[in-house]
Amino acid sequence: MRVLFDLIRGAVLVSIASFTMIAFGCDKLPPGQTLWIRLAAPISTYTAKPGDHVYAVLTQDLACENEVVLPMGTPVEGVVRSKRKVGWGIRHETAALELEFNRAFPKPGESVKFNSRVEEVENARETVHKGVIEGVLSSNTFQGRIDSRLIHLPTWNPYSDPVLITYKAVFPIFPEPEIYYPAGTDLRLRSETEIECRRATALHESLPEEAVGGDELGHLFADLPWRVTTKKHVDADVINIVFLGSKDEVSEAFHEAGWRNADQASKRTVLKNFYALLNNSGYPQQPMTTFLLNGKPEDMNWQKNLNSYGRRDHLRIWQWSQSQTDGSVWVSSSTHDTSAVLAVKHIGFVHHIAPDIDDERAAVIRDLNFAGCVQSVHYVSRPEMPTTSRNASGDPMHTDGSVAVITLQHCSPVDPQLDGPSNGRPFKPGNIAFRYVRKQILTLKNDLWRENIVYGAYDVGRMAWSTLRRDVYKRDTHGTAIAGN
Repeated sequence: MRVLFDLIRGAVLVSIASFTMIAFGCDKLPPGQTLWIRLAAPISTYTAKPGDHVYAVLTQDLACENEVVLPMGTPVEGVVRSKRKVGWGIRHETAALELEFNRAFPKPGESVKFNSRVEEVENARETVHKGVIEGVLSSNTFQGRIDSRLIHLPTWNPYSDPVLITYKAVFPIFPEPEIYYPAGTDLRLRSETEIECRRATALHESLPEEAVGGDELGHLFADLPWRVTTKKHVDADVINIVFLGSKDEVSEAFHEAGWRNADQASKRTVLKNFYALLNNSGYPQQPMTTFLLNGKPEDMNWQKNLNSYGRRDHLRIWQWSQSQTDGSVWVSSSTHDTSAVLAVKHIGFVHHIAPDIDDERAAVIRDLNFAGCVQSVHYVSRPEMPTTSRNASGDPMHTDGSVAVITLQHCSPVDPQLDGPSNGRPFKPGNIAFRYVRKQILTLKNDLWRENIVYGAYDVGRMAWSTLRRDVYKRDTHGTAIAGN
C-alpha cells in the first residue's frame, strides 16, 4: 500500500510540475545549448588582439518550451580571449584563436548574458579543441607527406635528395598557416552557462516545421526512389529533401544563401582540383560526380565551402516530372563532405561524407531560412526506408528516413547587413617574399623534426592503425548496412 501511495504521489508531483512549466514556461535554459552564428565581421590571427570584440548574428532560433528565446537574426557579441600568430615561423608552426561569445541583443537596449565557446567552424580546415581554434600545420598536407615523409622514410638524413630540395624551393605550394575567416563564416557554439529566457520580439516570422503523414504530402512521392545511383548503377546518396517552387526560386534561394554551382569537369578543373588538394585550400566551385535519378543526371547542383578542399556542404537536384504538378517539384540528395583523397581505385578525387545525413538536411534548411527563402517546412515519413546504408564509396549513412519538403518563397534576408562593409580589421597576409621565407623556415623545422625514419615509422604506424580501426568499424556495421531501392 505504501508503494502504491508513493507512486500516486510521484505522478501527482510530475503532473503539477508539467502544468507549471506549461503555464509559466521555462525561465532559464541549462548549459549545453547549441547556437549557430554567422560572423558579421572578418577575423584573423594576423591582426586580432586579445580583448578585441567579435560580432555575429544567430542563424537559427533558440527556443525553450516551443517559445523563441533568441530569434534568428539576433546580434551576438564576443571577445578574442587569446591568439597565437605564426609570424615568421621561428617560434610557432601553427596558429591558434580562442573566441568567447557572451552577449546577445534580442531587443534594442536589452541584452542577455551567457558564456559559450566555439565547437566547430563549418567547412574549415582548422580543428577546434576545448574551444580553441587550432590552425593547420602547413607541412602536413598531401604534398608534404609525399615529397618528404614517405620519400625519406628509409633514410636517417632528411636532406639526402638534392632533387627534392630543389623541388621544394622552386615550387612552394604551401597552405596559409594563419587563421582567417571572412564575414559570413558559420560557427557552432555550445553554451557553458545558463541562458535567461525572456520573451523576445521576433525579428522574423517563425518557420513552421511539421511532421506530415502520407495522406497529406506523401501521395506526391509515392513513386519516389529512396536512392540515386552512379553512372555504373551503384546506389549512392539518399533523397532527403524536396523543394516546392519554380526553377528561378530554387536558384535564387541557394544564390542568396551563398551557395555556388559546380564547374564542369575539364583539364583546367582537374588542375585546380589538384592544386587545392596539394595546398589544402578551398575550391568554391569544385566539380561534382554526376549521379542519376531514374537514369537522369541532376538538373542542378549546389555547394558551399570555406577554406578546405575536403570539407563542403553539397547537394544535387532533379526536377520530379512524375508528379501531378506544374513542374515545381524538385528532389535532392544532400551530404556533407568531411575529407578528400586521390583514389587510384576510382581514378580521381573521392570525398568521404559525415555519416549523419540528417544533420546536412538541417544545415540546408537553416541556410535557406536565414536567407529568407523558406515559407514552410514539412516532413514526410518513409517508415519502410532503411535507416542505415552506405554510399557508392562505402561510407556509412544514418537517417531517420524522413524527407523534408521545403516550400520556397521570394527571398527576404533576415540580416542583409552581413553583405555590407564590416568593422573588422582587414586581412593582411603579407607580401610574396615574406610568405616564401616563412615557408622555407617552416619546411626546415618540419624536416629536422619529422622527416626521418623514426618519425616516419611512427606516422605510418599511426595511419595503419587508423585504417585498421576504420575497416573493423565497416565490418561491424556491414550486417546493418542495407541498400535502398
